[in-house]
Amino acid sequence: MAHTAHMSMALLDDVFADGIISKTIWPPRSLDLSPPVFFLWGAIKNSVYLNSHYTIDELKMAITEYIRNVDHVVLNVVFKNTVWRVNKCLETGRGHFEHYL
Repeated sequence: MAHTAHMSMALLDDVFADGIISKTIWPPRSLDLSPPVFFLWGAIKNSVYLNSHYTIDELKMAITEYIRNVDHVVLNVVFKNTVWRVNKCLETGRGHFEHYL
């Protein structure tokens, strides 16, 4: 039998019941609600691409080092921003909220 998203959601619903965030209550693929997308990747690029002479291994090490050293104060700001973004999304009826960003 072919795999479908409907079948997957039915299985998840059977296993987790009300304990899942489904596509009916969470915007699918909303990059504006994903901290790695709206914060981390840009911050990493701003930091590690200052030096454009990396080998692949050096680039991996620079990215790993940046992630290990993200300050807790910065993370708190990111998490507060995530909550703000989720609230804006909910205020718009789970619709487009990019114009608030």
